Amino acid sequence: MTLRSASVAVLAAVPIALAGCSQGAPSAPSSASPTTAPPTAAPTTAAPSRAPGKPGSESVAWTNRLCELIGGFAASQQSAPPVDKSNRDAFKSSLVAQLDSALQAADDTLTGLRKIQPSPIKGGDGVTDAFEKSFVRAHDILSTAKTKAEHIDTSDQESFTAGQQAVQKEVKKGQSVFGSAFSRFNENRALLEAAAEAPACKPLTNPSSQVPRTSQQPPQ
Repeated sequence: MTLRSASVAVLAAVPIALAGCSQGAPSAPSSASPTTAPPTAAPTTAAPSRAPGKPGSESVAWTNRLCELIGGFAASQQSAPPVDKSNRDAFKSSLVAQLDSALQAADDTLTGLRKIQPSPIKGGDGVTDAFEKSFVRAHDILSTAKTKAEHIDTSDQESFTAGQQAVQKEVKKGQSVFGSAFSRFNENRALLEAAAEAPACKPLTNPSSQVPRTSQQPPQ
């Protein structure tokens, strides 16, 4: 069992709900959607072989909470406010709302990580610290992207396009944010054993359960 296959694919595109920005932006050379770009932050790490026996209930409960926090952020992006493409001004305001929703979700996750109990699993606290640093970076990216979205000039198509591309460029920085944290998770055999028993961790190992939303063409 490994959490990297699904979770990095989802979380590397911070946030996946920004399909409305990347896919809906006016065409530009070599412009790729952050929701479809493959994660490049960390090489595939084979899950360590599992030792006989089952992890203790305390370890499973702690790991389940960690997965709840991480998975909760990913799930929140699936239900983020949609982008309104009826006109440029509506597109801009709804994009700002979408980014604000993602920023709040990242901050909620960060708060949860900072309040989580010390890990009963050796090395678990280091994994929590790695995710905390990742979400601090995610916060910075989303905050900057939101500011850039707020400053999109909708008065003409050229300025509108340039503004969207600036937001998209910022969002793409999220593609490498979580790779290191997931690598540390997957290198910890005891943590993986507990994750195998934790209900909240199971959705994070199924890539097919996370499908980015599609979007229509942007206003012209």
